[in-house]
Amino acid sequence: MIVEELFENTILPGLKEYVKEHSIYSPVFDKTEELYPQVSIKLLPIFNQYNNLSYKEETYIFGISVNVYTKENNGISKSSICNKITSTIVDYFKTNFRMTIRIELDIKNENSEIYQNNVKVTGKLDTRYGIDHLVIYPYEDYEE
Repeated sequence: MIVEELFENTILPGLKEYVKEHSIYSPVFDKTEELYPQVSIKLLPIFNQYNNLSYKEETYIFGISVNVYTKENNGISKSSICNKITSTIVDYFKTNFRMTIRIELDIKNENSEIYQNNVKVTGKLDTRYGIDHLVIYPYEDYEE
């Protein structure tokens, strides 16, 4: 499907590269390791809307959830580390895509040593101009 390919081939690798390049904290993107800071990225459910079937126009409403987990490190507060990484993630989406961005800071976690932020990015992918010219618009009303 178009959105999964866009996510796997463009958004995810671009986000990982951007965060590694612009963040001084070097977060881990592999959830199997117990290293911190850690970034977890998930593509949320996709909703397909058929606009004009005679022209094969379709739009896809989608969301991406990015969770950032940190622990205190060498005297630097966990909230400072988490907020800096979150800011870098938001910068990536603002720089590269026109999408709606919602940030949730200081999410309660089972382990009180871990600080967590969530960035939820939503958009509407339009195929009107063809597969080679996909357009993403901000989308406010995304519901999981």
